[in-house]
Amino acid sequence: MKNNKLVSVIGALAIGLGISGMASAATITGSSPFTATGTIGVSGPSSFGATVNCSVVFNGTINAGGASANINTVTVSGSGLCALPTITGLPWTLTPSTTTDGGETWLGTVSGVGFTIAGAPPLIPASNCAGPTTINVQWTNSNSTLRVTSAQALAGNCNIRSLNVQAPAISVN
Repeated sequence: MKNNKLVSVIGALAIGLGISGMASAATITGSSPFTATGTIGVSGPSSFGATVNCSVVFNGTINAGGASANINTVTVSGSGLCALPTITGLPWTLTPSTTTDGGETWLGTVSGVGFTIAGAPPLIPASNCAGPTTINVQWTNSNSTLRVTSAQALAGNCNIRSLNVQAPAISVN
């Protein structure tokens, strides 16, 4: 009888700890609206599969409660193909989910990601990377950086090869 009670108490404790662990979700804090600046590297039909590196600026807002943030505008600049994309699927939604090291680094997603490039057929093929696609990202608090750690496939045979933007006004807890 004592063993049954002990097993019940341990089971209830384990369930309670599991539920409280699930309740502690990631929260984005800081200034809203925010700006993130950095670089993005993409490839697709318009670049004949080669990576094109461009400057990028995200402007966004933290959603109520901080469970996610919207990236409301994306401005891509630079030479060549960097001047041609039309961003689709806005607002993109940044959602951090789990920490990999107790709160310094967070894994998450950005959903709604896409872009198109009209191209200049027959010399430059069009790229329809409109998706919308959800990509995996990593946030690091110590340098306020959002990045991809591996290539992320988009619709239309396109890829985000690199992303490295800093948003010093926000953090994830």
